[in-house]
Amino acid sequence: MFKSATVKLTLWYVLLAATLCLAYSVVVYHLSTEELDEALNRQYSSLISTDDHDNDNVPPPYAAIQEHSKHLLGELVWFNITVIAGSSVFGYFLARRTLRPIEQAHTAQIRFTAEASHELRTPLAAIRADTEVALMEKGLTAKARRTLEGNLQDIGRLEQLTTNLLDIARYHNGSAPKLGVLDFDELTRQAIKQLTHKADEKHITLKSTIKPVQVMGDQRTLEQLVIIFIDNAIKYSHENTTVTVSLKADMAHAVLTIKDKGVGIPADDIPHIFEHFYRSQNTSRTKHVSGYGLGLPLAQEIIRAHGGQAEIESRENHGTTVTVTLPTAP
Repeated sequence: MFKSATVKLTLWYVLLAATLCLAYSVVVYHLSTEELDEALNRQYSSLISTDDHDNDNVPPPYAAIQEHSKHLLGELVWFNITVIAGSSVFGYFLARRTLRPIEQAHTAQIRFTAEASHELRTPLAAIRADTEVALMEKGLTAKARRTLEGNLQDIGRLEQLTTNLLDIARYHNGSAPKLGVLDFDELTRQAIKQLTHKADEKHITLKSTIKPVQVMGDQRTLEQLVIIFIDNAIKYSHENTTVTVSLKADMAHAVLTIKDKGVGIPADDIPHIFEHFYRSQNTSRTKHVSGYGLGLPLAQEIIRAHGGQAEIESRENHGTTVTVTLPTAP
């Protein structure tokens, strides 16, 4: 991320230096040729006026002006090349120096996120175990049981939050997954199978058209990717609708498409949906839907790590279509 930012900032520095240098060169060239033209013409006029008999032997100064202009133009071209080359080197080091404090702060933030997420997993596991044991005790009142079950659901959401934060931190630290040849079609079927019960609870039909296709990827993270998108489609779909999942091979890519008929995403929110903790306004207003805005950022990191792309098309109250493209296995 910071390498590309350094290159972009360097290009801006070079563009600024080149613009100023070219503007300076144009002014110098224009003023120099204009003054030379005026001086030689004045000298030519004075020679003709002082010696009318020999004026045919005095050549006009046009050739000298052209020769001088050509020589000046060549020097200005080399001057611009030198300035641009020097500004490229100097701009790169200046960009690195400018971004270094930001990079250090970003690294510290990622390290803190990873360490905090890791440390939270142990107490959350202990709280989950204690809550499950408490639910097994006899004589609990209905109110106490509802409270403990609610606590258990909150613990599950916090566990998912810490897992997502830890995974995102790993990707930002450059921990790329180990890629191998996978049957993406079988992996997609397994993800659909895991979410069938959740779809049934909302009376949503999961319809799939899966074609055999192999990709280079990591099984755990790719399964996580498919689950994130299908789970979102189920969460934000209206009841008694259909979520369609299709997978096919297109040239050298595997194309996964998930289409729902849900609340949709406003056009202004689509450019921000892959930002951390960002939730669209209409999805945040959806009842009985919880989330922290980390699922899609994590999915984006997984897609980038596998050399793929994601496109989202959506209309409010009409539904959303997610298209994930991944390179197929050679």
